[in-house]
Amino acid sequence: MWTWIIVGIVVALAVLLCFALAVASFSFDNYKDKLEKLDSTRNSFGILTLQYVATINSKHFGGRLKLAKCREWQDHYSTGVVALSEKTMQSNSLASLAIVSHELGHARQDASGDTLKKHWKMRRTGRICGFFFLPLIIVGIVLSLLWVFDVLPEIYYIIAGGICFGLGIFIFIFAIILKYKEIKIEKEASVFALVFLREFLTEQEVSLCDDLLKSARLTYWASLIRTLLSWTFLTGKDNMFRLVENNKS
Repeated sequence: MWTWIIVGIVVALAVLLCFALAVASFSFDNYKDKLEKLDSTRNSFGILTLQYVATINSKHFGGRLKLAKCREWQDHYSTGVVALSEKTMQSNSLASLAIVSHELGHARQDASGDTLKKHWKMRRTGRICGFFFLPLIIVGIVLSLLWVFDVLPEIYYIIAGGICFGLGIFIFIFAIILKYKEIKIEKEASVFALVFLREFLTEQEVSLCDDLLKSARLTYWASLIRTLLSWTFLTGKDNMFRLVENNKS
């Protein structure tokens, strides 16, 4: 009886693991395909991204946002600044409008509350903590094993090992929580992006941009999955507190 239960649990975990890995692998290819397709699709309004940003900035932000240049594929938003590559600025593709609208969505988040700033601070803290994750786990395991095999029989070694291992697990959980919060922030920014896009594009074009933004958000879920499964060594290396690179901040 118990044997079949254990076998069932193992099989279920294996199926879940395979599904999670498939989602993680699919998400980036799916985003790349949609990005390439929309990058060659011009918007019906005929507006350039640079003109679009200027109009939205004037109408919704009172012209307070500053525009800066960045390297290609590194478009992002930081406090009060929308950074775009030269290619994005001069483009009139749906992909460029979707990307910059998402960054403007972050600007709206920043203007309407401190959620975005708090998340940035937590992520900076997480990056520092991330350096200690693996050393703490290794030290915790080594001290515990040395105590188990009587190499270091004193009780405080197992206590120290448990503390180190526990701190490592805490950092791991903190990383998972941060990644989940980031997904929620990205989703809200995309909602704001669609509001901006509807002022210029047809519903069909907005729907295409929505699909691109959803596929981009799926890459954040993939990053979360890779972090959750990092202990299996079956996923690609993923910095727990790394920002997903897909033209989004």
